[in-house]
Amino acid sequence: MKDFDPESIVLDEEEQWIEDHLEEFVPAPEWVGKTLREAAHNTLEELRAKEKANKTSVTLRLSGGDLTDLKRLAEAQGMGYQTLISSVLHRYANGTLVDVGEAKKLVRAQLLAD
Repeated sequence: MKDFDPESIVLDEEEQWIEDHLEEFVPAPEWVGKTLREAAHNTLEELRAKEKANKTSVTLRLSGGDLTDLKRLAEAQGMGYQTLISSVLHRYANGTLVDVGEAKKLVRAQLLAD
């Protein structure tokens, strides 16, 4: 097999421009070259680690019936019941928890007004 001589390669105008300006490009992120699945998995693991670092353990007393209902709702949504409780409390604390019944009343009232 003949030795490869990089100097023998002829670049077109665009390729030559890239070659001439390589030092101006931003370095690629560290995940470039990994499969998308690897990059997504690593990112997800990093997010989980950050989330866990920001959590505080608490003790909470709930009625047995409420806990059973929460576990059922969580299972229907494909999540753990503690995650569901955390999500509800987070939305309540941030003012984004929506009462579906009240929302329906508002929509009905708006539709009747139009």
